[in-house]
Amino acid sequence: MAAYLTSYERDISTVVADERFEQKYYGGGVPVAVLLESEVAFMRLPGDAEWLGFRDVKKSNYKPVRLPGPTIAELLTLPAPDMTKAVAIANAGAVHNLGLPRTINTPTTPLHIIHPRNRPAHRFELDGEESVRGRRTTVIGFVETRRPALVREPNGESLVSSGRIWVEARTGVVWRVQWNYDRESSRGRPPHVRVEFEPHAELQMMVPRELRESFYLARTGRGEGRATYRNFRRFGTSARIVPQSQ
Repeated sequence: MAAYLTSYERDISTVVADERFEQKYYGGGVPVAVLLESEVAFMRLPGDAEWLGFRDVKKSNYKPVRLPGPTIAELLTLPAPDMTKAVAIANAGAVHNLGLPRTINTPTTPLHIIHPRNRPAHRFELDGEESVRGRRTTVIGFVETRRPALVREPNGESLVSSGRIWVEARTGVVWRVQWNYDRESSRGRPPHVRVEFEPHAELQMMVPRELRESFYLARTGRGEGRATYRNFRRFGTSARIVPQSQ
């Protein structure tokens, strides 16, 4: 799995896709919902530190949205795309989420959490075998044990990770991953991001099929979301972000 995730990071960092993301919650008997239609891209930060998965929101509830700054297409075709502009796109798209603004609800965030570079932060254990769309997989459970946690809220409070990974034992291919994250003080059901992957014939790699999310609305209250992906294409660039000063 470690070898697979290392090579997958390189392969996915040249891919862009279209995303349809439905988010909703029911508060006081009144449903609240938003439909985001976006482009999503997956890039590598300087020094191969981590993935940056982000969305460029095009429509919100069918109404066109024009975010400030460059689009993903413009960013990827610049001679030297810079991290400042990429993060600005991610942050601008985050405010369109239902509930608290967040940039962690992308298909590559769970993969970043379980990437080999973060292996020392977790305890892993085998958790049986399960079938995923007809493919036999080994299930691996994980719990974050190192502090400070990999993910923290703006106030600095740790969001501790745990979850399960469905891996094809022979190849290390990840077919499904569920990443739970929650405050150490919480005792309830944690928010999570669950991603399903499937083979893409033309790209000859696994791509996100579906993302399901459970998220905080505020200090209390939850919502849920479901994203689907299509129109995967590869840019003719390494899509590796470099600092603006370079």
